[in-house]
Amino acid sequence: MAVKTIRYEDMALEDPVAVIGFPSVGLVSSITANYMVGQLDMTPIAGLSSPSMPPYCLIYKGVAYPPVRFYGRKHTTKTGRDLIVCLSEYAPKPEDCYELVQAILSYLKYMGCHDIISLEGTARVNDTDGPVVCGVGPGAAKMAKKSKLTVMEGGMVKGTTGIMLYEAPTMGMGVTTLMTPANPALPDPGSAASYIPAISSMIPGLRLSAKPLLAEAEEIRKKMESEQEAVDRREEERAAQIYG
Repeated sequence: MAVKTIRYEDMALEDPVAVIGFPSVGLVSSITANYMVGQLDMTPIAGLSSPSMPPYCLIYKGVAYPPVRFYGRKHTTKTGRDLIVCLSEYAPKPEDCYELVQAILSYLKYMGCHDIISLEGTARVNDTDGPVVCGVGPGAAKMAKKSKLTVMEGGMVKGTTGIMLYEAPTMGMGVTTLMTPANPALPDPGSAASYIPAISSMIPGLRLSAKPLLAEAEEIRKKMESEQEAVDRREEERAAQIYG
């Protein structure tokens, strides 16, 4: 997998924090990353392309961008930190994950990044499941503590996030992974909203509200209930015709 880095703007960022969001269970990672870019009005600064990636582009403000994109933002407060968000709508094949992660980490290192927050969704087993955090590398323990989430002491992390957890420290970067349970059957903005308080706690000067995501989740819930009620009515009518 030959990966090409395309640079759009040399934004002068100082020790930025990077947030990574690739598709995961319930699309929670992608939803959150896209939400951050939109809410913070972030600027496209780079992209990654490869013949192994799906043949599509994203049109944003009249410009075509490749499947993997980086957005940047300068902090707006005295104590804040600069921010990079890397996101995509496609899940890379297992055999492509390693080289893609290498390309992502190389660009982040070029931008002076030392702290990475990677978002990952897990299948919800029951309603009592909650988000957890794990961290590896320089500064990761401190970042994990800021999240105020339960620390995962053992387990398996797959995909780009899994590779990033063991590769980033070799390049002098720490990775803190936020994992939240989500509905594997459909996009789950409600679960994506559970990332927001943790991310806001981990990045100084960042202020994000989860209300729009929660409102979107409520709309999906109402639509599902309405569709289920319609199905139930049809079943009742069919039963009445057969047995009435």
